[in-house]
Amino acid sequence: MAYSLDTNTIVLCLRGKSAKAANRLRTTPASEVRVPMQVLAELRVGAAKSAKPVKNKAAVESFVQPFALIWPDEVVVEHYVAIRTALESMGQAISEADLWIAATARAKGDVIVTNNVREFQRVPGLVVEDWSV
Repeated sequence: MAYSLDTNTIVLCLRGKSAKAANRLRTTPASEVRVPMQVLAELRVGAAKSAKPVKNKAAVESFVQPFALIWPDEVVVEHYVAIRTALESMGQAISEADLWIAATARAKGDVIVTNNVREFQRVPGLVVEDWSV
């Protein structure tokens, strides 16, 4: 089984705010952990906007280095379209970034690891876990 990390899970680990998430990540083989490109972009934006952009960017890069980075491809695009249209038809839209993150994880058959369970659970066919609890 493979896991795609959401931005908030990585931020919890970087800030030392969730020993449970950090421990679970440490005990999961790096080969089973992936980072969607959108998550990396969000992390880099956060670092760039921070009071210590150079230090925080280096921390982000170091954190994600052992994991595979997943870029959108045609299959991810198809999942994006299916998820967005399904959620909009039910009046349950989610943010644009979370749509891409969900589409990437679902297209790869990954479990999305997030503490934003409520948002991601609305995505049909997406398995969601919160490692912070």
